[in-house]
Amino acid sequence: MSRISSMMPRRGGRAIAALAAAMALSVAAVQAVAAPGAGPQGAVVRGPWDQPVGPTVADRESAYYRFEKHRLDSADGKRHYRIEIAIPKQAAPANGYTALYMLDGNAAMATLTDADMQAMGKAHPPVLVAVGYDIATRNDVVSRAYDYTPAVRDAQGREIPIPLDRGREGGGADVFLHFIDTQVRPLARSRARVDTKREMLWGHSYGGLFALHVLYTQPRAFSAYIVGDPSAWWNDGALVREWRAFDPARAAGLRVAILVGTKPRTDGRMNPNVRPGAMNGPAGTMSGPAGAMNGPPGARPPAGQDGNRADPRAIVAEMAEKLRAASAQATYETFPQFGHGEMIRASLARALQIASGATSIQP
Repeated sequence: MSRISSMMPRRGGRAIAALAAAMALSVAAVQAVAAPGAGPQGAVVRGPWDQPVGPTVADRESAYYRFEKHRLDSADGKRHYRIEIAIPKQAAPANGYTALYMLDGNAAMATLTDADMQAMGKAHPPVLVAVGYDIATRNDVVSRAYDYTPAVRDAQGREIPIPLDRGREGGGADVFLHFIDTQVRPLARSRARVDTKREMLWGHSYGGLFALHVLYTQPRAFSAYIVGDPSAWWNDGALVREWRAFDPARAAGLRVAILVGTKPRTDGRMNPNVRPGAMNGPAGTMSGPAGAMNGPPGARPPAGQDGNRADPRAIVAEMAEKLRAASAQATYETFPQFGHGEMIRASLARALQIASGATSIQP
């Protein structure tokens, strides 16, 4: 406020005070809308996404990797990305390096350890491509809400132009995948010798939602999908509707690893579930047409612990089961010692293991 006041022309004290108060209220309102969680009376609730990243493995000398940072923009100029590429110092194999594309790249780089880089360097080191946002904190929650969420259709099959969830615009997953295909992948391939048949995708939370969306719409886009605690609840289970339209046989031969933290929350809130009744509607909603996951049309999906809500975790577990039955190399792991936030490390560690063969990497 002191800076605003110093820029104001001289006016009567009451006018200055009123104008300053109005400006402060406007700033607070913008913050409350933009914040990932707005508390009572517009109070902004901060979370781990607001944490500064600080120095990462890319800022320290490594005997096993060299690091590059690049900046790219979305086609509409609204989102700004930081692409960090870790390139092994070990000579590339005959067919090129495996490449692991890591969503939430800022947080991913902050999660990697020197021990991870050493373990991969002594095994079969992959190229790491961290797709993050050009900000100082772990996540740009507004941009990722758009980038990582799929388009949504209503009960008549019409696409909803700008789907909203938790007050944020979504539906940009296909635009974001196009950005990866046309800008990020060519960049990575120009900087390192990549085996285009061994490009893998890792994502956690909304990133896991995006990874499964890609699997169910363009399954051959990547050779492996490593998914941590996917937000299957998003927009009343838009992902589950995509799953029910998907033929699991299209994923035959792909590596799909789904990892879920089952540690109960300690803040009094329930783990996210689809709202009651959302999964038992007419055709086109989550009860779906014939061939739905749990039998004939209208069959009730697995219930949550309250006996009423559909449980996204149970549905995701069934996804893995049916993918495996259709000859995908699909696994489903639960981690009772970890909650949702902690699963970023657990799932990323599994992705590094799969990409490099370094089994010593631990959650």
